[in-house]
Amino acid sequence: MARQDEVARALATKSFSAHVMFDQIGASDDEAADVIKSSIMRVWRRAGCPAGALHRATELSAQLALMIGDEDAAAFEAEGVTRERQVVLAQRATAFLVAMAEDIGTDPPSA
Repeated sequence: MARQDEVARALATKSFSAHVMFDQIGASDDEAADVIKSSIMRVWRRAGCPAGALHRATELSAQLALMIGDEDAAAFEAEGVTRERQVVLAQRATAFLVAMAEDIGTDPPSA
């Protein structure tokens, strides 16, 4: 379970940070979604495709904006990402992970 949580945190963080990055450059489109998905899948595969990690990542992602400390939030805000925007992007990242988890379930994806 510890390994699954470790991988899930990495997936949730990867999804959130990618959504922040693409939001900042104004590129929230299908190509951005493909890049994010590819990045998340790469991390999941390198971790050995642990069953349940993607589903656990959806739970952690939903809590991510709330777990961002004041110091980290200030760093985001210095880059122009308000606390409110962080929450919106965390919700977007969560929805993205939920869709991925539904698409692939817990079985390793085909290459």
